[in-house]
Amino acid sequence: MTVKDAENIKLDPDVYSRCVATAKGYYRMLQRQKEIEEEIIHETHAPDGQPRGSGTGDPTARKVEKILQRQRENDRKIRAVEQAWISFQDKRVRMFIKKNFFEGLLMREICIIMPEGTPMAEITMKRYRKKFLIRLAENLFEI
Repeated sequence: MTVKDAENIKLDPDVYSRCVATAKGYYRMLQRQKEIEEEIIHETHAPDGQPRGSGTGDPTARKVEKILQRQRENDRKIRAVEQAWISFQDKRVRMFIKKNFFEGLLMREICIIMPEGTPMAEITMKRYRKKFLIRLAENLFEI
C-alpha cells in the first residue's frame, strides 16, 4: 500500500475502534496468553444436582478446546499487530507506533528526532498512525 492509498481509505468508526483497542491492548494480549490457560484449567462449576445426560462427560477435553479457541483468537490478533508494526521499515516510525499505541503516550508527549534534526511533526504522526491502523485492519480482515 502506498501513502496515497492510505490517504484515500477511511475506516468505519466501529472498525477504527476495534483496531485502536487491539493495538493498545498488544502488551495485555501477550500477557493474556498464559493467563487464558491458567484461568480455564482452574475453572470449576458447582454441581447443581441435575443430570447431564447418559454419556460420560469429558471436562478436560472441553477445557482444552476452550483454551485452544481463546488462544487462537488472541494469537491471531497479536500476529496482526506485529505484522502491521514491522511493515514499517523506518525504526523511528516503529518507535512512534510503540510509544503511541503500545505504551499509551499521547502524540504531544512523544519526541522522535527525524534525520533533519527536528522532532517528528504531529501531522506526520497522524499520517503514520492512520497507515498503521489501516494495515492492522487489513491484517484482521476488517477491510
